[in-house]
Amino acid sequence: MVVLITILRWLVAIGGMAFFAWLAWKLVNRQEANDPAFQKKLDDDDERASKGRFGKP
Repeated sequence: MVVLITILRWLVAIGGMAFFAWLAWKLVNRQEANDPAFQKKLDDDDERASKGRFGKP
């Protein structure tokens, strides 16, 4: 019985994580659809990140 309860707890925990991952994915997709400049913002952020903290030497 203890093993069954432990398995159920693990399944509930994994299911909860999957639900929140799905929710985050849906919210990001909605933001992408409603913001035509979103890809440019992502590209600009990638460019800033590629320069590093102090810029290229």
